[in-house]
Amino acid sequence: MTNSKTVQAETDAAPFHRGRRWAWWAALFVLIVAMATSLSVGAASIGPRDAWTVVLSHMGIGSAPSVAIDGVIWAIRLPRILLGVAVGAALGAAGMGLQGLFRTPLADPHLLGLGPGAAIGAVLGAAGGGIQGAIAGGAAAGLIAGFAVRRVGRSSSGDPARLILSGVALGAAFSAWVGFFVFGLDRSSVAPIEFWLLGSLTGSTWRAFGTAAVLISVGTIGLMTAGRSLDLLSLGESTARSLGVDVGLVSTMVILGAGLITGAAVGAVGVIGFVGLLGPAIARRLVGPNNKSLIAMSAIAGALLMVVADTVARTAVSPIELPAGLVTAAVGGPVFIWLISRMRRWT
Repeated sequence: MTNSKTVQAETDAAPFHRGRRWAWWAALFVLIVAMATSLSVGAASIGPRDAWTVVLSHMGIGSAPSVAIDGVIWAIRLPRILLGVAVGAALGAAGMGLQGLFRTPLADPHLLGLGPGAAIGAVLGAAGGGIQGAIAGGAAAGLIAGFAVRRVGRSSSGDPARLILSGVALGAAFSAWVGFFVFGLDRSSVAPIEFWLLGSLTGSTWRAFGTAAVLISVGTIGLMTAGRSLDLLSLGESTARSLGVDVGLVSTMVILGAGLITGAAVGAVGVIGFVGLLGPAIARRLVGPNNKSLIAMSAIAGALLMVVADTVARTAVSPIELPAGLVTAAVGGPVFIWLISRMRRWT
């Protein structure tokens, strides 16, 4: 019989896994290096010194090397990188939250249909309100899609294979509706279908970053708040209930949090798959099983993956820019297959 005091101690201990504190510093350091590298590379070659001089000049330290360099760094690259960090963090945290709720490492906002569902609202929002409307519409549709995913989770009876297959079917249906709306609306106000279904950080702005960052922060905090309850849920629903967990409330909180931040991310950059799968896979190897720690580290890992993927997307075949979703799918697809082959380790 599970000792409730033991469980309480284990789930409350070291919310950021102090035994592996080096992992947090290492992850943050690598993320900063990736951001700094991305800031300096692109179609216009700008040295790291000039790039950081621009950033410092906007903080009141020194002056920019030239108006042209200032425009490239401050108006184009920096908001794009920061939006990539926000989007990657959202997808990583959402993926880990869903994996903790459904107790499978295969759960991902894209594979479960959350991303395509949010894209419907984002397209409709973009038609009437530009990028702000897209983010708001995506967030609202993400919440609605979340309830659909919850229903799918209940019908899967705890079987990960049924959950993923049902989610993929749901996502395919949502993607079809995205296509119908894109082709039926004014093409001058709505981005093309490849943007919504493959994702891209092209056209990132400070305004888009600010709006998305607020929604993503709120949703991510909500997911981390549910961390301890997710730890107890890993013992089984009946055991969690006996320890005082309101399973229905926790499920709703996680689904709403994941739907909100996924929707905000999709509204800003379209659907970018597999970040929510790869981020948690990396986090599990860096921190302990505490879900609060895993969600936080998944957010950092997701941000790193998004920055790297976007940098590759805009430099690999320059001056042509690839959709960021192609880059993440190229890596995420094989990892998904690998996780399926090793799924027994988590079940």
